[in-house]
Amino acid sequence: MRRQSRAREIRTHAMIRQPYPGPRPFGPAERDLFFGRSQETRVLAEWWHDNRLTYLVGPAGRGKTSLLRAALLPLLAEEKNDVLPVGQFSVGVTFPSSALPDHNPYSLALLRTWSSGEPDTELAGLTISEFIERRLGAGSVFAAIDPVDELPTGASPFSNERRAQSRDQFLTELAGALEAHPRLHLLVTGREEAVTVVARRLGNGLRYEIPPLTWQAAVEAVSGPMARVGRNLVDGAAERLITDVVERYSPLESIEPAILQLACAHLWNRLRSEANPVTVKHVRAYANVEQALADRARAVISEVADDHDLPARRLSAWLRKTFITELGTPSKQYEGPSGTGEMPNGVARGFEDGHLLTASFEAGAWWYKLLSDRLIEPIRELANTERDHVGMARERPSGYLRAAERALAAGKLDLARRCAMKFERYAKDLLDSSGESIALSRAKVYGLLGKTYSLLGNLAHECEKPQEAAERYREAKEQYAAAGDNHAVGYQLAAIGRILQEQGNAAEAVTELDAAVSRIPSDPALRVAYAMALWQLGEGRAAVAQLNSALAMDGANNAALQARGEILAELGEARAAIRDLDRLHIMTRPTARAAHGLALARLGERQAARKEIEDALAIAERNGRVLLYAARAFALIGDKGAAEEHARQAALATDPPLSAAQREAARKLANPAS
Repeated sequence: MRRQSRAREIRTHAMIRQPYPGPRPFGPAERDLFFGRSQETRVLAEWWHDNRLTYLVGPAGRGKTSLLRAALLPLLAEEKNDVLPVGQFSVGVTFPSSALPDHNPYSLALLRTWSSGEPDTELAGLTISEFIERRLGAGSVFAAIDPVDELPTGASPFSNERRAQSRDQFLTELAGALEAHPRLHLLVTGREEAVTVVARRLGNGLRYEIPPLTWQAAVEAVSGPMARVGRNLVDGAAERLITDVVERYSPLESIEPAILQLACAHLWNRLRSEANPVTVKHVRAYANVEQALADRARAVISEVADDHDLPARRLSAWLRKTFITELGTPSKQYEGPSGTGEMPNGVARGFEDGHLLTASFEAGAWWYKLLSDRLIEPIRELANTERDHVGMARERPSGYLRAAERALAAGKLDLARRCAMKFERYAKDLLDSSGESIALSRAKVYGLLGKTYSLLGNLAHECEKPQEAAERYREAKEQYAAAGDNHAVGYQLAAIGRILQEQGNAAEAVTELDAAVSRIPSDPALRVAYAMALWQLGEGRAAVAQLNSALAMDGANNAALQARGEILAELGEARAAIRDLDRLHIMTRPTARAAHGLALARLGERQAARKEIEDALAIAERNGRVLLYAARAFALIGDKGAAEEHARQAALATDPPLSAAQREAARKLANPAS
């Protein structure tokens, strides 16, 4: 009977809304549960509203994301401001990047999260400034990036040069959008290191350093959420819990929110349903702060060990040895060029992400220490008892896929690959298990596997391994087909087609892109890619037909206008070509300028044609199409020598090369007598 009664109590308690998020941040739907930051909310809301650029800075675990999402965003939206969704860099990175035209991965990621569900194929063609221009109405636009830590800082042991270049180009583009649009108000959240990198490009702005919780704010953070769900902490119960949380070597006015939330969630999960009001007696009976912190430390150690293929016991011992003295007092360790206290720097950063360590810049170096001195005893105990890591390191296996997405965004390609392949192994094992025991539906597992293979395809593409990328996209296509996701299949086909196109295999590219368009006929960007493959195959008229369909869907599509303009210029329809090319928002691409010059030459406007051609060559003197258009234009102008020389260069061009049909045309133009 007692067991049945206790089971009923647990079920009843579980039906009540969880008032504390534990290790995760508060979200917008938990605004009524977010307490203890009223002063910070008022100040930051005013700063964000009145200034162009604001930084919210603080170490991991300080509550930046909770403050933004559960307090600031709802407050600004409540005042009828135009507030964009929170910008991030790791959302949607499983979309096959090869299916898209050239784009900056960080610009696309930001627009993906700022937009209201627009397709990646449309967003890839926009700059940040163009996106904001479309969004601006009569008032201001309020945008946030949280966290900017997802950008590679340049100091990461995993980051690569290509990602660092993309980051710099993105920040330059973002700075341009801020300069171009005075009514754009941007809030950036992040740790000191990441914000410093961003501020070098965007400018200093206003800077708010988020402090730890004061004693009174901590009391509100403990008692407020409990009251919202119909429970009250009385007779000093909240104060008793906070006393158990406070660091031994820190003042009472310096309480870390991450540690406090772990203790609160642990108390809530252990409380009996009849404990109302909650008294000091209940806190003593159910609030085992030591156990709460040990459980969290064990989970984080397991994840970091898994990410770096290290034994969990070794990492527990390293934490104790490096950050706790023999007397049981806190210690700290600086980050060297490649290591932090005999461990790779990525290990320390992983523990910072998991809110076990915190970093600060002192005396020209980054120094790590425990986030809270309250972690000393749990970590000492774990170091004595922890066994080697075995099995799944994450509570939810899909966490491997999310970890892979974050690692890819940060440029940690090896870590992204390891996490993706670990999820692949788990998912395959799950599909091989006997049917009824599968917790997720098979369609869900197939869909997650599709994302995994697509991410691995993106990794291969970024590492300039096109054959491997195409194979991964084919695997993703099969998984999405098994999941019944026709759109996802279409985009994987498009990615394969564009890779084949880049390799000069126009015939197979046309087959794949035709299949992609048949699955997603309403996407103009796919029709543009299909048209370009047809043109590469020498089917100019068929390509124009596809571009006509794309422009019927979106008459201002720059990619379609440029492609049709270039093809029409080649086909001799000069006036129609000029109409298309003149409609481009900004004609900066050298191939568009060269095609414009070719069309002018066909109309006999020699001087204007020569200027356009020379301007295009000054930007892209080795571009195959630019050189071919130049050769044809010079031939029309009557400059035979220049025509033949540029045609020879076009036939040999590699940046990018011509298609087989265009290369043959260049050879004939270079040797007219043959």
